Amino acid sequence: MTSTDDHFRIKHERAKISMIAGRYLLFDPDAVALLRRNDNTNGTLAGTTPQQPTQNLFLGLPVELRPEEAYTLVRTGSAYIVDDSAAHRTALDLTNTEARAVYIDFLRQRKRIAQHALAERASLRTALKPNSRKQSIVGLTGPYSKGIDNHSVTSDIITYSDDDQKASTVGLLAFTPASSHFLLSRSAPKPPDKQAESVAPLCRYLQKRGNYMTPGLRFGAHYSVYPGDPLRFHAHFMANEYEWDEHIAILDIVGGGRLATAVKKAFLFGGQQPGYDSPHKLIHTYSVEWAAM
Repeated sequence: MTSTDDHFRIKHERAKISMIAGRYLLFDPDAVALLRRNDNTNGTLAGTTPQQPTQNLFLGLPVELRPEEAYTLVRTGSAYIVDDSAAHRTALDLTNTEARAVYIDFLRQRKRIAQHALAERASLRTALKPNSRKQSIVGLTGPYSKGIDNHSVTSDIITYSDDDQKASTVGLLAFTPASSHFLLSRSAPKPPDKQAESVAPLCRYLQKRGNYMTPGLRFGAHYSVYPGDPLRFHAHFMANEYEWDEHIAILDIVGGGRLATAVKKAFLFGGQQPGYDSPHKLIHTYSVEWAAM
């Protein structure tokens, strides 16, 4: 990783991964972009689009990560996992008055910002059309227009549009936050770390070498391994992970090798050698490519 990447990472907080019903989800688009750029992690879009929630062809946020991807990011310091259900119960607990007060103050602040933006937009709209408002006032007829100076009426009306517009929108605007990121603190409940000890070292091994991975179910494997961003490259390997002493059926090797070769890829499988407690754990990988004989 270059110094530029280090500087970019320092300027941003770690990504928050929400654990909901056993799934690991990213709701923040900035976090999704950061992890894709710096950590070779793209995940899978799992949400529907807001304007067409019934269609299932083009999906959007949140991005779902596999457990091995989530814990790899935690180990590298790029993300942290929050149990959303427990965190919300803690944050919204009636006894936690301090957290509730901070969150309510945040909502009020965002509401004032939105009101100020609406008032500025209304003022700009009034300033761009002064002649049309003046003509509509000058054209008043009837008993209400007698004895009224048109110039003073116009000035009063424009002043009302600029100043009193803010007051008129105070009770009308309601702010609904699109995310509860501010509500959940870093000290929110997290899953136990022991879950990370037995999770897919092959995923971590391949990602550290610049590879991207997507689910490989359609090719009969755990992962599709790309040498770069999947939007720019085709997959080079179909990968499976096994335990060090796990028995591998010969039909799995033959079937995986033939299928991967048929789609112009190689079949890769590997596992972690036990007994290595150093940060650089020893991973053995092998690739199979079917050839005519």
